[in-house]
Amino acid sequence: MRKLIIPLILFGLVAFGCVLNFDQNTTTSDAPRPLEPQVPETPDVPSEETAGDLPQTDSIPMEAGKFAATNNAFAFDIYDQAVGGSAEDQNIFFSPYSIYTALGMVYAGSKRDTEEQMRNALYFDADQMTQHASFKEMSDKLNAIGKRNKAQLNVANGVFQAKLYEKLLLPEYQEMLQKFYDSELYSLDFGKAKETAEYINDWVLERTNKRIKNLVNEDHIRGSNDGMVLVNAIFFKANWLRQFNPKSTSIMSFYSTPKKEIPVNMMYVQDHFAYADVADMQVIELPYDEEELSMLVFLPYLTSEAPKLNQDILSEAMKSLSKEDVRLWLPSFTLELELEEIPEMLKAMGMEDAFDRILADFSGIRDPKGKAGLYIKDILHKAFIEVNEEGTEAAAATAVVMATKTSAMPVEDQPIIFRADRPFSYMIVHRPTQTILFMGRLSDPPRVEQ
Repeated sequence: MRKLIIPLILFGLVAFGCVLNFDQNTTTSDAPRPLEPQVPETPDVPSEETAGDLPQTDSIPMEAGKFAATNNAFAFDIYDQAVGGSAEDQNIFFSPYSIYTALGMVYAGSKRDTEEQMRNALYFDADQMTQHASFKEMSDKLNAIGKRNKAQLNVANGVFQAKLYEKLLLPEYQEMLQKFYDSELYSLDFGKAKETAEYINDWVLERTNKRIKNLVNEDHIRGSNDGMVLVNAIFFKANWLRQFNPKSTSIMSFYSTPKKEIPVNMMYVQDHFAYADVADMQVIELPYDEEELSMLVFLPYLTSEAPKLNQDILSEAMKSLSKEDVRLWLPSFTLELELEEIPEMLKAMGMEDAFDRILADFSGIRDPKGKAGLYIKDILHKAFIEVNEEGTEAAAATAVVMATKTSAMPVEDQPIIFRADRPFSYMIVHRPTQTILFMGRLSDPPRVEQ
């Protein structure tokens, strides 16, 4: 039986708006090449303006539970704002782990007030090395799953540097990305915007089983004014542990709102699942073949709105889950979505200076002597998910664009009824740490033509 794929990709586009030099040619020197550590040509930069004052790299990562709590706190903040800013029948799907990792790589180059605001808004550890070591530890845990036979799971990071300014990339920053994010480093000719975009998109395609296409375009590269692209990709392939029989799938009604009824393909299975009643909702855990990963579905009892979620509810659900005989109805669905207005969300969370062309301080990325101060111009996020009888396939991409400053209770002994025929929330989690990898709300599944 074929395996289904859950690829999650984070794509961080960091674009620096320096003046472009269009005097390019087609010699072999223009081909993408691995970056080598570069020593700034003017090393006599005042110490307070350099990124060479990074802490020692012997810090240990945070406890896995603490990392999951901070990642999840960020996830719930974004989820709440996405839900609050959307219509009740609007679908939501994104990867908090993807966005979190992209911002982690940006955080590595932040300084002073910008660093403090990012740390507070994103729940990062005050010790940068401790925080980055925790990202490394988490990616290692996920990659370890890929070494077993029940699933494929791989995490990869890539940094695509504009060749024109590669000597301004601080060796301390490059070392941090390589040590804690295992980043593949490339030097590209950003003057050839079309070719550069295609090269990065091909890299993304290869690591997401071709689900994320054309994430970067020529305008992103050209508008970056010889910038940088940071990419995180995570790929997962597995089946449900307890698959749905396609013969049991039938067309049933889904109520996006009390007045909006639509026909959907509703899957069905009766089996023993981990189940709980928490905060006026039913919670069921759907395990994958790989025991460390599962999907949690949160279904409210009495409302047409998907439930509010937070870390306390997730923790209580995980503690309360117990095996029960459950009759489960769950719609199959395929969605392609964008999470919009992420910068506004982050500003509301207190991360303001990073988006201000005057106040932003990312002097830990490039040599400040080069006069290429940075600020975040935009953050883009796209996601894909398919849920069917065999399993789940998902992908997500995040782009961080930066520019320079200068330019009811069940009857005893009877099966529990879990009928997901109204809006519900769901998440894919790494069970040992409870880290949320994907998260969403299904309010308007695809309509089936009858």
